[in-house]
Amino acid sequence: MALSLKSKYRPGGGLTHSPITEMDEDVVTPASEGPYVTRENTRSRAEVGALGMGSKKASLYLSRTASLVQPGRESRASSRSGTPKQEDASSKNGDKDSSSDKTSVFSLQKEFTFTGYDIMADVEPQPTQPKKTTTDDSDEEKYRRTNTDSYLNACRMLGQVPVNYVARHINDKNMVMKSHPLGPPGTRAVCIALVNNRFVESIDFEDNDLGADGAVSVAEMLRDNDVITEVRIAENLIGSRGAHAFTELLKDGKHLHTLDITGSGLEDSDSKYVADMIEFNPHLRVLNVSHNRLSEHGAIDIGRAIAINDTLQELDLSWNHIRGHGATAVSIGLQRNVALKKINLSWNGFAKHGAEGLGRALAENRTLRELDVSNNRLGMKAVPLLIKGLQENDGLDMLRIGQNPFSPEVAYAILKAIGESEKCVLTKLDLSDIVVRTDFIKEWDEIKSKRPIPLRIMFGAIVKSVTAPAKDPDALDWRDPVVRMFKFMHDEGYRVIDLLKKWDKDGNFSVDREEFKRGFQEIKADIDNQTKEKQKQAENSLLTAAQLDELVDRLDTDGDGEVDLGMFRKLIKRAAIGGEGLQKEDASTHQEVGGEITDGSRQSGLRNQQAEED
Repeated sequence: MALSLKSKYRPGGGLTHSPITEMDEDVVTPASEGPYVTRENTRSRAEVGALGMGSKKASLYLSRTASLVQPGRESRASSRSGTPKQEDASSKNGDKDSSSDKTSVFSLQKEFTFTGYDIMADVEPQPTQPKKTTTDDSDEEKYRRTNTDSYLNACRMLGQVPVNYVARHINDKNMVMKSHPLGPPGTRAVCIALVNNRFVESIDFEDNDLGADGAVSVAEMLRDNDVITEVRIAENLIGSRGAHAFTELLKDGKHLHTLDITGSGLEDSDSKYVADMIEFNPHLRVLNVSHNRLSEHGAIDIGRAIAINDTLQELDLSWNHIRGHGATAVSIGLQRNVALKKINLSWNGFAKHGAEGLGRALAENRTLRELDVSNNRLGMKAVPLLIKGLQENDGLDMLRIGQNPFSPEVAYAILKAIGESEKCVLTKLDLSDIVVRTDFIKEWDEIKSKRPIPLRIMFGAIVKSVTAPAKDPDALDWRDPVVRMFKFMHDEGYRVIDLLKKWDKDGNFSVDREEFKRGFQEIKADIDNQTKEKQKQAENSLLTAAQLDELVDRLDTDGDGEVDLGMFRKLIKRAAIGGEGLQKEDASTHQEVGGEITDGSRQSGLRNQQAEED
């Protein structure tokens, strides 16, 4: 056993052996053998067994209730019972054994119970000392109480009911308080308490009904507080006045690193404030203006600011109305920017022209690491323009292009382009909700086996690849309005000169947009009066109103709003409809030089027209 007390008690007061050792005997040390051991603390195994305990439980019970004594301590048992101290008689005679026993005088006796320390330990555990508070800690605590009192006094001054959450978190490093309807007065009380606060470094007041007045209070507070560098006041509808307050704050050189004004109700006319935030502050690193109503004209100013800024690293323009010229302007700004690492353009309307601009930007930009163009109406013609620039980019790490209207074939083309590019270092491709085929998965496996850089892809459903049906070279593309028009002319026996003579009212051998559309409507009225078989045959090639507009746009190459015979002739040559007979017939009637009608042919046509009228 760990205890070192092994000698037997001798008559006269000597300790015979340890109480733990005596558990194996039938009777534990009787009280008569020593004045320091009482009968009430000594029970035999038989007595314990009578209580219904087994052998093991009895041994454990005896070990817990046995007298545990330590040398050199004053006996508590003797003080309670009034028994005086007795010295060993043999120690007075100078006996060696008795002298060693004298050093082992047991002055402390106590019953062991489970208090958490080892029963075999030789040293009594010391209680943990409370941590002493330093002068600095005391001053910090006083400063914390001062900040809380400042908030309470501000509420009392403004007649506001204090918010318990604010009082408890007014000293947090990151003060997050979302969806607490503070309103402008409650926000002003918090800002008064934050003016001299040195603990708070970032605030998040999302969805607190700040309004323009609350935003102005936050901006005024930040002019005096140089500790807070991150401000998030999303979904508070701060409007033009709130955006203007933050613009002026940033123009004055405020060291603000992060600003989130998502869902602030900003209109297109407020884009100038966003542009000024980007252009005039050299410290801003993260700007979020998503879920607003910034559109085409405002995006032009933002694109110009992006091109100038060289410090902004993250920009979120998602969930706005950026399209057309605005999308092109943002793309040009991204092309010239040298600092942005992440830009989110999702849920806008970049479409084909925006994708073309982004393709040029990716071909030149070397700092961008993440681009999000999901939900941007990028179709089958737009995506290849973007991927063309991606193949030349050697810096982009993540591309999000999912939830756009393109087919599995386009998704396969994207993957193929990434695998074939020697510069592309893309590691994450997001094609969320885009259906892919099994050949896409096979191509991905091949790219992963050959490409030294890993490539992770997210995509939608997987469909089985099937062999595409062979295309008939003589088949017509009925989606093309030019094809439909010339097929209709071929079936009905019309020549270009016939149509122009019929529709041209002023005799200048050209028709404007309205005359052209009116002429086709007259033809449709004539067909309605024919037999059903003739109607069914003609309906396959008749043009809708939208197709007519597209046809006139393609015929009017010079943009003067007129369609002349030369334009028709050029279009006939480009139309792959198999109507060779029509082309030869027109060619035999009119002379064409470089796709344009000569003066002689024009005069001949006028003479023929005059003869028919006579």
